[in-house]
Amino acid sequence: MLEEIREYVDAAELILVGIGEEFSIKQAGREQVMEAYETLAGLLKGKGYFIVTLQTDDLIYESRLAKERIVAPCGSDAAGNVVTDEEYDESMYLPQWEVYTKWLQNTLNHKLCILELGVGFAYPSVIRFPFEKIAYFNQKARLVRVHSEFAQLTPEIRERSLSVTMSPIKLLTEQEEKRV
Repeated sequence: MLEEIREYVDAAELILVGIGEEFSIKQAGREQVMEAYETLAGLLKGKGYFIVTLQTDDLIYESRLAKERIVAPCGSDAAGNVVTDEEYDESMYLPQWEVYTKWLQNTLNHKLCILELGVGFAYPSVIRFPFEKIAYFNQKARLVRVHSEFAQLTPEIRERSLSVTMSPIKLLTEQEEKRV
């Protein structure tokens, strides 16, 4: 399955990645999550990409992924500012969100691969619904949705999409092991 995803990525000019609640140390150990991030970094190597993550554990910043291409609207455990906190300060991620939205504007009418990795319905207005909308309006976009339970696709984008019912961490770690 990872090879098919690789083909989507290779055919794209730009890659938009959404990292959801399944891409978590609660789902797998720290070592597996870091291995999955490293596989993702290899997959994105040499491509123009941006990542929106719902994770607050900051592990993504320990990977080889470019920090300036990541936005974390749900906050950061290390900064003590998480969306579930009563005193959450949304302004902390807004400068990077602006960088993301400017990058996103430049994806229209380009071959865009949208990778959703473990994005469910915890905060669907941040990744899931906007990514579907992007795939719908950009006819050159291809969506890859990886989730152990919620890999469904809307009928409007199904022809240009790939649905994978699997844990994203398992996909990125076990598939990589088979390749060695």
